[in-house]
Amino acid sequence: MVGIDLVEHIRLKDNYDRFGLRYLSSKELEIYNSFKLEQRKLEYVCSRLASKEAIFKVFKVGDKTLDFKDIDILNDNSGVPYININGIRRDDLEISISHTLNYSIAIVLNKLC
Repeated sequence: MVGIDLVEHIRLKDNYDRFGLRYLSSKELEIYNSFKLEQRKLEYVCSRLASKEAIFKVFKVGDKTLDFKDIDILNDNSGVPYININGIRRDDLEISISHTLNYSIAIVLNKLC
């Protein structure tokens, strides 16, 4: 199963701090707060939102069974993103994230389906 989501940055541009508090896990929020540039903060929130929406699509569930904050989208030492759900690394899920000045996109693949 594959999930994909695209977030237009302008949608969150004026409220990315509020969206960050709503959608980012505590680990992601620590990373977010370390950024100095406003554009980087916006890209980070948008890419994490797109990633989590793509995960929901893979599982075919809405936020009734998982909360956005239950999911961590983190990066390993080489910068490759990976997914933790409820503190457990999900090696069965592959993720790719990309962004431009105006959009963030994420694709998630469940290797078991």
